[in-house]
Amino acid sequence: MESTLTLPYAEVDPKSPVPLYHQIYLDLRQMIQNGVIAPGGMLPPEMEICQAYNVGRQTIRQAIARLVDDDLIERFAGRGTFVREQPSHTQFFLDRSFSQQMRELGREPHSRTLSTEMGTVNAENIPTLQALKGQPCFLIERLRLGDDEPICHQTSTVLIERCPGIEGQDFANQSLYEILSTQYHLIINRIDHVVRAVAADEYRADLLKVAEGAPLLFVGTTTYLDDGEIIEHSASYYRADRYEYSTTQTCCD
Repeated sequence: MESTLTLPYAEVDPKSPVPLYHQIYLDLRQMIQNGVIAPGGMLPPEMEICQAYNVGRQTIRQAIARLVDDDLIERFAGRGTFVREQPSHTQFFLDRSFSQQMRELGREPHSRTLSTEMGTVNAENIPTLQALKGQPCFLIERLRLGDDEPICHQTSTVLIERCPGIEGQDFANQSLYEILSTQYHLIINRIDHVVRAVAADEYRADLLKVAEGAPLLFVGTTTYLDDGEIIEHSASYYRADRYEYSTTQTCCD
């Protein structure tokens, strides 16, 4: 069985410090992710790809092996190499709360409270709270869900001077930001974010129903009130196989 698909192959550069197989891998991956080769579609035979890139068969096999490792394609003996159906990624926007985004997606947000504790700010674990070290705070650990699907493991440190008694609020069905706004009339003016990729440890893998070592999106947020005071810091770990973050930056000359 031969493929009749003609692909818009990019030209590779033999003089580039980037290995040829990696250049080819990136080109094929882009075509797959852009839908040039649709899910279920078959890649052209190896020899055809060799001729298109003017490289040897071993180079193509290295590139294809990377695509297999990325779960973008799968190979069937005697049939060919096919593009896998990819899980849909729901975009999250950094200027919206978790609960707001779940509702916008048509899902019911709720949380499972894993632990709560009254304590004092530990600046060793949260450098952004260095100036507030020793101040009383409320610590809450939650599993955030959309409908019944686990999406995020989150730990929050809330400064309680401006919101006394917050430990008695219902965090299962209300967002922290909504509680601060409706119950304490506090206005959130700014949220700073730090985003990076991490691997799921055994604990979070079990909570989020992913394999240990699976990629997660870590999002650290520091929340400021309209008078410039910090009210809260959260560390959130999102499933990266189903969700991705999106942000827009406007640039000027």
